[in-house]
Amino acid sequence: MRKAGIILIIALWSGLLTGCYHPSPREAFDDLKALEGKWISTGTTLFNENWQVVSDTLMRGIGFSINGKDTVFKEDMKFVRTGDTVWCGVQTDPAEGFVFFRLEETGRRKWTFKNPENEYPAIIHYRLKNDTVLEAGIANIRGNKEVIFKFKKIQP
Repeated sequence: MRKAGIILIIALWSGLLTGCYHPSPREAFDDLKALEGKWISTGTTLFNENWQVVSDTLMRGIGFSINGKDTVFKEDMKFVRTGDTVWCGVQTDPAEGFVFFRLEETGRRKWTFKNPENEYPAIIHYRLKNDTVLEAGIANIRGNKEVIFKFKKIQP
């Protein structure tokens, strides 16, 4: 009984320590740098992302789907830190510019960006499961109509 009590206390304490991580915008952006590299989808939705750190305030990315040798979808992406805010920008049409999503929630290896003005998606989230497994998702502002992308890192 005593051993079970000690294990419970340790589990609760470690949950408190990991649940209390509230990084500054600089720390949150630095944490995003763990996404640098080439990611290939492993789930049913075929989509790839490549991320590159450009500076202490900018990361550039590209997302794309390929069918055979043809690119069927492509988007330019970026993470930008401006002052006390971190943004995720997505551009599917160069003539229309980037749509920006503000970092609203962050924790250890997870980030949620929101733009309630954008019809769909209004939410973009990333969760780094470990150094080589990434889950990303998009949803409407209520969190419905979610599409999940699962990735494996193929190149740092």
